[in-house]
Amino acid sequence: MSQETARAAPPDTVVPEAAAYRPLSAAAVVAWVLGVLSLSAFLGPALWVVALAGVIVSLWAWIRIHQFEPPLTGRTAALIGLGLSVFCLVGGPSHWMLRRYLLNQEAQKFAMLFFDYLLHDQPHKAHQLSRSAFDRAPLDEHLWEKYPPDSTARKDLEAFLERKEVRAIILLGKDPRTKIRFFDNEGVWREDTLIKVAQSYAVTYFDANNVKRTFFVTVILNRYPLRTAKISDWYVSDISSYKPPHALEHLQKAWEKAQREKEKTRALGEMPSPEE
Repeated sequence: MSQETARAAPPDTVVPEAAAYRPLSAAAVVAWVLGVLSLSAFLGPALWVVALAGVIVSLWAWIRIHQFEPPLTGRTAALIGLGLSVFCLVGGPSHWMLRRYLLNQEAQKFAMLFFDYLLHDQPHKAHQLSRSAFDRAPLDEHLWEKYPPDSTARKDLEAFLERKEVRAIILLGKDPRTKIRFFDNEGVWREDTLIKVAQSYAVTYFDANNVKRTFFVTVILNRYPLRTAKISDWYVSDISSYKPPHALEHLQKAWEKAQREKEKTRALGEMPSPEE
C-alpha cells in the first residue's frame, strides 16, 4: 500500500519554460529608444541633452538588470543604447565645432578678398561681393561697364560708397602701411536655409601725426545653397563699426567709465569757488 502511494505522489519538478523565463527590463527598452533618438544630436546643441539622457538611462538600466538573479532580459538593448548615446554625445558637439570652424574659415577668406578690393581702390569689385551670386557680375576688366551713369547699378554703388566704413578703408588704403587683419569670430547662426557668420576685423593705420591707430569693423557674411549648381555662395550683407568686438566690450566699458570720470572732474574744476 505504501509503495503504491509513493508511486502516485507527483514528482517535485519545474517546467523548463518557467525556469528559462526572465522579465524584460523596461529601462533597457527606454535606453534603446533614447540611443536611437540621440542621433538627433547632430542637428544642433539643443538636442545634445537627448544623448546625455541616453547615457544616463543606459547605465541605470545596466545596473538594474544585474540587481536580479538571474539578470533581467535587456542587456543587449542597454548596450546598444549606451553605445549610440556615447557616440552621439561625442560626435554631435565635434560635428558642430568642426562645422563652425570650416564656416568661419570660408567666411574669413571671402571677407579678406572684400577688404583687399577696398584697400586697392577697386570698390566696384567689393560692391559685387556684397551682392548674391544671382545678381553678381563677372569680376573682369569689363566690370566698370556695368555701372553706366544714372543706372540702378550705379546708384547701388554710390549708396555702397556712402557707408563710412567703406569710405574710411578706401581712403586709408592709399597708405601702403594700412593693414586689415582678422580679429575674432562673433557668431554663427541660421535663418531658414541661410547661414550667417559675423566676424570682427582690426583696421590698423597711421594718422596725420604718424601715430599708429586701430579701429574695428564687424562684417556679416551670408552663405546660402545654390541648389541648381550644387554649390554654396557667400556675400557680404553688412559692415559696421558701431559696436566693439565681444572680446573688447569690457575694455570699452572701462574706457567709457574713465571718460565719464574725466568729464566729471573737468566740470567740478570749472565750477566757480564760493569766494568768487
